[in-house]
Amino acid sequence: MKVFISALESSEKNIIDKMIHEGKNLRFILTSYYYLRKNIGLLNKFMKIADEILIDSGAHSFQRGVKVDWYEYTQEYAEFIKKYDNDKIIGFFEMDIDPAGYPLSLVEDLRRILEKVSDKIIPVWHKERGIDEYKNMCRSYNGKIIAISGFKNKDIKDNQYLMFLKYAIKYNGKVHCLGMTRIALLNKVPFDYVDSSTWKQAGNYGEIRRFRAGKLITTKLKGFKTTELDKINLQEFLKMQSYYYNKWRNV
Repeated sequence: MKVFISALESSEKNIIDKMIHEGKNLRFILTSYYYLRKNIGLLNKFMKIADEILIDSGAHSFQRGVKVDWYEYTQEYAEFIKKYDNDKIIGFFEMDIDPAGYPLSLVEDLRRILEKVSDKIIPVWHKERGIDEYKNMCRSYNGKIIAISGFKNKDIKDNQYLMFLKYAIKYNGKVHCLGMTRIALLNKVPFDYVDSSTWKQAGNYGEIRRFRAGKLITTKLKGFKTTELDKINLQEFLKMQSYYYNKWRNV
């Protein structure tokens, strides 16, 4: 299992630049095209400290009520992929906007735009698509990465994840569970990939979340700046990254 660290975009100066200067490595990073399109230099920095990178479309970063020309945005995303794709980037997530009420036919149109420029496009299943569509996705993307939601009680119940994973394995698929860092599940379900922004959220709440052999221990701290807490929490989540990589590497 590879735990991709996300929500790094706002920590360019206090974390990313420092890691580059010190020659340190983050191994697995998930970032968003929504931010990279305005700061391509950030991608270059991620390239220096990551072994593998996943890039999200950024579709969910738009505020509610904002009108977006999804075809235009997707075409720009496709041009970005065509220009900046490289061996370190293992996948680009599709424009999964159907949970916001858009039809699956639109999502599929947008996916085709992206798949014209890359064979690394990752489809993202949501419950609105139905279980038959998940099965079809596993068959159609045989041997490739597919994604499911890790947000609690949203698309998949906790006791169902293993069934979803087993079906994908049947077709040699690799599963990325988005936003999944619930320790109880990571200890039981050998996802191929997950991602976490929890390290960043903890700092925003004035917390330290220390990782100890399959457990996250939360401590409330006062008198620390958020940037200081971010650095401590990131180091703890790098321990978690290493732990789960070693725990599931031979499964």
